[in-house]
Amino acid sequence: MVGRKAYGMKNRRLQLLIASLMVFAQPVLTQNVKLAGIALGMNESEIRTVLASSAPFYFSAASEYPDMRYLVAESEAESLAFTLIDGKVAAFSVVHFLPPGQLPFLAPGQQPTVSILRGLITKQTWNPSEINKGDTWWFSDASGAPVSNAEQCRPESGEAWLPFGPVPSATPGEEPAKSTAGLMKPSTALYPPNCGTSIHLKQTPAESEDTVVTSVRYQVLDIRAMNAFFAKHRQP
Repeated sequence: MVGRKAYGMKNRRLQLLIASLMVFAQPVLTQNVKLAGIALGMNESEIRTVLASSAPFYFSAASEYPDMRYLVAESEAESLAFTLIDGKVAAFSVVHFLPPGQLPFLAPGQQPTVSILRGLITKQTWNPSEINKGDTWWFSDASGAPVSNAEQCRPESGEAWLPFGPVPSATPGEEPAKSTAGLMKPSTALYPPNCGTSIHLKQTPAESEDTVVTSVRYQVLDIRAMNAFFAKHRQP
């Protein structure tokens, strides 16, 4: 019974993930992007409420800035990393593993291929700003309108995201407290000022459009909030 209950909980979280991916944006993307129940602008209490059903393990990590910190949540099926500025989510990264067998959000016998999973999102939104095999990007401008050309909202220099990296143990010399493989955090790169939000969906493996996907990773960034934050900290 315990195993069946745990499977049911994971199944509900998986359904919530896909349902949210399908409806995360209406005809015009807002800055308040929500995926799998997680939204930009949430506080830690709201995050914990949304994730309560999967009973994740939480740990926090400081940043080099006093008004920015990270919160990581890990469960059997997924891992999440949140970047909080003044206690509010300005970015989040999620890694979710798709279990083998029939998935509840697909037609009987249908496989979760690169094209099908991307299509579930695109069908409900608009054409992505850029597609490169398993990598798909959506951007909005500062007003929330979709951006069709990803180059309009690329960082002015450097990488947009960096590997989160291991969280150090509290005891010097010991192994890292937790692994954060696959999770990402925003870099300090500045974006063009007329950009609003970015979403990056990564499917793995993705050798072709017909490849069966076993893991989904996505990152969501409030570009305006991060631009303002780093501009403030770069002031003399």
